[in-house]
Amino acid sequence: MKKAFLLIGLLLLLANIAIGLLVSSYSMFNMCASSLVIIVSTVLIAFMAKSGVKDAFKISLTLLFALLGIVQFVLAVLSPEQYKDNWYLIAIIVLVIIEFVFVILSSLFSKH
Repeated sequence: MKKAFLLIGLLLLLANIAIGLLVSSYSMFNMCASSLVIIVSTVLIAFMAKSGVKDAFKISLTLLFALLGIVQFVLAVLSPEQYKDNWYLIAIIVLVIIEFVFVILSSLFSKH
């Protein structure tokens, strides 16, 4: 199952890069931000699939990470092309931190 998640993530990443290179209104900033979101989401989902946490945590967090990945992708695509005062990027960073907290908490609570 882990290989399937990695393959899907790779295909999404390649499609995102191809679209970014073909569509002139899709800026390099947005393509890089959305590609980074795809990579982080894919790695987190693959990690949850491989981890030794209980199945309930595994299934629910995989679904949650996929949904949050979609939200982060939309935010990355719509983000203005600047780093300063970019609330879209701040929201993406906060969501990634929340995902990592869920990974840590699930691994702690699953072992007890």
